[in-house]
Amino acid sequence: MISDLLLIMWLGSKMRQQTGQCVFTLLLMFAIGMGVPVSPLLASEMGATWVEIGLMGSAWGLVFTLSAFLTGRFSDKMGRKPVLAISAGLSALAAFLFLRATTVSELIAIRGVEGLAWACFWPPMEALATETAETEHAGRGIGIVTTVYAAGFAIGSLVGGFMTSAYGFAPTFMTYSVMACLSVLSVCLVRAPRATQPATPLLQHSFLSTLFSRDLVLGNLLGASYTFGLATVIALLSVYAVGIGIEIVWIGVAISVFWIGRILGAAIAGSESDRVGRKPVALLALIVGCIGFVMIGLTSGLLLLSTGAFLAGLSIGAVFPVNVAIVADGVEPESRGSAMGIFETACAIAFMVASGIGGVAAELVNPRAPYVLSAIAFVSCALVLTVLLPHRQKRTIVRQQM
Repeated sequence: MISDLLLIMWLGSKMRQQTGQCVFTLLLMFAIGMGVPVSPLLASEMGATWVEIGLMGSAWGLVFTLSAFLTGRFSDKMGRKPVLAISAGLSALAAFLFLRATTVSELIAIRGVEGLAWACFWPPMEALATETAETEHAGRGIGIVTTVYAAGFAIGSLVGGFMTSAYGFAPTFMTYSVMACLSVLSVCLVRAPRATQPATPLLQHSFLSTLFSRDLVLGNLLGASYTFGLATVIALLSVYAVGIGIEIVWIGVAISVFWIGRILGAAIAGSESDRVGRKPVALLALIVGCIGFVMIGLTSGLLLLSTGAFLAGLSIGAVFPVNVAIVADGVEPESRGSAMGIFETACAIAFMVASGIGGVAAELVNPRAPYVLSAIAFVSCALVLTVLLPHRQKRTIVRQQM
């Protein structure tokens, strides 16, 4: 945690208006990071089948998909902070329910609660990070929050794994619940913008034309593409590594390297996209990701797997803040939560599709096939953006602070 606090201090010096966002994100993602890798292990101990464990992920993705737009829209009308507080509260509730669960069916339902918690976090936080950034620094704004998210989640996962191994499930989920409750309290530190006018009516023509404009459609395509690769790593990489003879302890190292790459990519790419433009940074990141997934698909040992995982993480970490900035550039602040909700819905659908297609491809074709498909998704998106995404970037509109 000391390294996390030092990170927050540095980020605060770079952008003081976002310090509250970073503290809230760090606490909540540390909490959630403890629980996400451990809950499937709890299900396995209860006797869950692979299908039931898969249903836990599907429940998360389904609830997220159905609710992301609504939570983003609600944050446009009622403010970002109430929705963020609900996210933290739902996370604390999920951790408490994990402690009380006695059946696999209950675990599946609880993962649905976590999906709603994430839907209450990302659309308003993405909108907030771009709104409170300095003028024309939306990329840096979301890049800072993404870096804190990745660091908190990664460290929380390490702590959760250690606690579960040493002390069992109960202390892990209890700590998860306590940290989530602390994040509820930290919402008061978040500086949220004050709306200057009510949110645009949902069915108004100008609102719909903005949300489905070329820039936003391309932003959603980019989000779906990188999420395809992310889902492949999360759902299949550990099993794939076992299949090529890598020991479990080293698989953890490879996954950690992936997270390190993701943190570095998020820390650098957002501000660089403000300086040189969204398009060149997005294209470079996609090319790097394509190379990384090809390396993973061709690997026969730890070194190549870790290198590919690092490049894939670097790419995914870099694409995300640039992607959010692309969406934010084309939307007025009063509709930005709704736009982020649509963006997150596209990503959630891609996550579910990639998990299903990747599993089928690994079973029927070859375990290396999902990584080839991810590389194809990245290069295909790069080709589309090369042709259709303008190099220019729009001025980010900043609202009056509270």
